[in-house]
Amino acid sequence: MKKKLYILLAVSAFMLGTSSCSDFLDEENKVGETADLTYSTASGLQGLVASCYSYSRGWYGKEAGLGLSEMGSDLFLYGYDNKQKSLTSYNVSAISLDNNTADNASLDHYWELFYSAVDVCNTALYYIPLNTAINETIRSQYMGEAHFLRAFYYFHMVNLWGAIPYNGERQTAIVTDPTRTPEEVIYSNILTDLDNSISEFQTAGYMTKADGRAHYWAAKALKARVLLYAASWLGKNSITTNTAYAGKDLHALAQAEAEAVIGGSGASFYSNYEDTWSMNNEEIANNNEAIWGVTYSQDLKTPVNCIPKRNRTDTSGNQMDYNTLITRTGYTRGGSTMLLMFVSLWNNGASDLGGNGKEVFVRPLNEGSYYVTNTKTGENVYVADHYSPYGRGFTRYLPSAYLWQLLEKNRATDQRTDATLLSAYTIAKGLEGSSTKYPLMQDTAIYYCPLNGDSPEGRAMQAWAKDRYRIQFLHGGDIPVFSSGDPATALPTEAAKPISDIYGDNRYNSANIGGWCSYPGIKKFLDNVFNPEYPTHDISYRDAIVFRLAEMYLIKAECQIETEGGTQAMATINELRKVRAINGKDNTLSGSATIETILEERAIELCGEQQRWFDLKRTHTLVDRVKKYNPQGSGQIKDVHYLRPIPQAQIDAVTNYSATEAEGMFWQNTGY
Repeated sequence: MKKKLYILLAVSAFMLGTSSCSDFLDEENKVGETADLTYSTASGLQGLVASCYSYSRGWYGKEAGLGLSEMGSDLFLYGYDNKQKSLTSYNVSAISLDNNTADNASLDHYWELFYSAVDVCNTALYYIPLNTAINETIRSQYMGEAHFLRAFYYFHMVNLWGAIPYNGERQTAIVTDPTRTPEEVIYSNILTDLDNSISEFQTAGYMTKADGRAHYWAAKALKARVLLYAASWLGKNSITTNTAYAGKDLHALAQAEAEAVIGGSGASFYSNYEDTWSMNNEEIANNNEAIWGVTYSQDLKTPVNCIPKRNRTDTSGNQMDYNTLITRTGYTRGGSTMLLMFVSLWNNGASDLGGNGKEVFVRPLNEGSYYVTNTKTGENVYVADHYSPYGRGFTRYLPSAYLWQLLEKNRATDQRTDATLLSAYTIAKGLEGSSTKYPLMQDTAIYYCPLNGDSPEGRAMQAWAKDRYRIQFLHGGDIPVFSSGDPATALPTEAAKPISDIYGDNRYNSANIGGWCSYPGIKKFLDNVFNPEYPTHDISYRDAIVFRLAEMYLIKAECQIETEGGTQAMATINELRKVRAINGKDNTLSGSATIETILEERAIELCGEQQRWFDLKRTHTLVDRVKKYNPQGSGQIKDVHYLRPIPQAQIDAVTNYSATEAEGMFWQNTGY
């Protein structure tokens, strides 16, 4: 008998295991009450709307969602124990791996999670108009939220899988013969939802961000992104089903929405780009640049931080768990894992830093202490506040040579390079001179240099660093991060040079010093506030910013290439670059902007923010840029990879499967 992964479930299933999305709501599961009774009350309906948000935590700030949105692009490569290597190497298949965490794209779990989220939104849209316990203002607000979130989830699905089943009504029975709706129709329905959302928010006067809820400007920002995606992927006049958009230039419409958000949302830039990412500004509601995002409570143990259980049950009838690539810490604690994903091995792989790294670094949870003893003075130095930047016991993502070189190209004029790239690991004050292998170490322990280590300048720097710190070069030298300086062939090295005694003291004695374990990280997601309860920071309460002001400028500029020309587009890009400039430096670009200019600027501004794979997909540049800049995937990528495979569990579940695309049937995407 076939195992079935049901994409459409009865409403009663959603009464179990749901969690609210933030401190502003906390749904209490109702046992023994019908949905009609529960959702006729103000509190029951409030909990239902809260449940619409909870599924977003399974994607934003989570390892598996990050893999599907950043890996396999031009910006990031996999580290030695990445759990989704198949996404970068383009060996991904339709096989449903369920709870496997060795190498799992988690597409089967996301298919289930997103359709579960949609059905909760559909349920909310059914019950909100029926509820007489709320006033009209709250009704309009709730309708705006539910329309926004349904559009939000469908937007992710259509960009992953292309044509998919579309459900606009709550499901009261299992559907075994779904049909795949064309992408244009999905986009048309998304735009209808967003227009309804904008109208409802306007009626409710719900115009400003608060407590992580969607609002008027969030819907406008999502609409700008949706219109841009449809224009670049399907074509600027591609919408026909939605009569409000039929025949209209989607680039012009996207530009207008972006301009409206820029001018009306109240979002503003920080003069210091690092402040955008400071934990002091991590709350969406208090971040000047954030428009909307996915919120996490500072109390990591609160159920409101966790996603719902699966609606699929085991043989005993218990709801199953999503795999740990999605939940990270399971269902007892929830939060963002972004701080874990872009840093190198916690002790950096070799004993050159002393005692497996313990002379200058520490992992408090394992050591049972937040102190490191200075080998020279004998002083116990408190280092817990300095732990977070020093990596993990695993390595998931490293910046590609292309991204590293792109950021370095702008270092002299642009704040974003230093605020993004973790180029050096420093020691805690009080550990000066403690490293026995680097007796002159004062602050820097490791420096990642963007030069060729075999160049005269590189050799001079290596000689200077000998007794001061470890230096690793982009390529060349004694410890290269990459095998080449050409991004097309620059693979992370998997070991130091095969010599055991570079300096005559056997300091490099571990294969883990290779580039796939030790590399410059991305630091904008790191916690810069120490949490005594969780000193190893295995998960963070940082909110995940989904829409922010800078993206609106980039959307506007990309649209201007089509509507007004490259010169005007470059003027908009330079507005953003002026804000990001180092004080007193000219950070502007000259010439006429092209899509290459846009993609470079989006890389500098948005790297790691769960958009890059979709940017390359929608601009039809994925195959070309992976071949140019991602040697882990360049040999395997093909045009079929513009869409992800439908999970095999779903294929097995349907009764109307067809081996080829046919109207009214359900088929697998080409190539899988």
